[in-house]
Amino acid sequence: MNTGMYAAISGNLTAMRSLEVISNNLANAATPGFKADQLRFESVLANQNTGTPDPVFSRETFYTDYSPGTILQTENPMDLALQGDGFFAVNTPQGTAYTRQGNFQRGVGGKLVTSEGYEVLGKSGPITVGGNKVSISPNGAVTADGVAVGSLNIVDFPKPYQFTKLGAGLLVPANPQAQGTASTAEVKQGYLEGSNVNVVAEMARMIETSRYFETCTKAIKSYDEITTKAANDLGKI
Repeated sequence: MNTGMYAAISGNLTAMRSLEVISNNLANAATPGFKADQLRFESVLANQNTGTPDPVFSRETFYTDYSPGTILQTENPMDLALQGDGFFAVNTPQGTAYTRQGNFQRGVGGKLVTSEGYEVLGKSGPITVGGNKVSISPNGAVTADGVAVGSLNIVDFPKPYQFTKLGAGLLVPANPQAQGTASTAEVKQGYLEGSNVNVVAEMARMIETSRYFETCTKAIKSYDEITTKAANDLGKI
């Protein structure tokens, strides 16, 4: 296989991976607290120092953009947004996870839970929000009908953030030994942080990447036709 074919196939695979990431970002453009993923590519040579022409491949770097999304008012007292750096702590079957997705609700027994039913953690454990009126102060203190019921456990980690996504807006540190610290982010009750996906930019990237995919596909077809023709012609000699 010649270097041109290698380069075209590498470009095709690169475009496919990029389209998967872009599609996922667009699918979550309206998901509260969602953080967009990105792929960065650079061309590298395979089998370097061999003294022969090397096929070109694309090396990818996957990363997540943790910049904040726009904070929108909902007037739902169970909706919470964080203004500043930090994450809500959540109890999951895999242990404590973290999220910026604050569309919480009352669960079984009045527990404050995520939309997936996971308990939102306070500094002393899960928080029960019984009663009619739930108030949450900017520093995370929670009261139900005027009675203090706990304080939200809001945690931050060193930057650049190194998390693994679990789905449903949940994150865990890539290093299990990583220790969070108390966050100084302000809690805004009745608000939600939107996704940080730039829909216009993602659509433009999708169009550009789709065209690149088509170009690589045509190149592969052309190389295949050339190879087939060469093999047939040689067979006639």
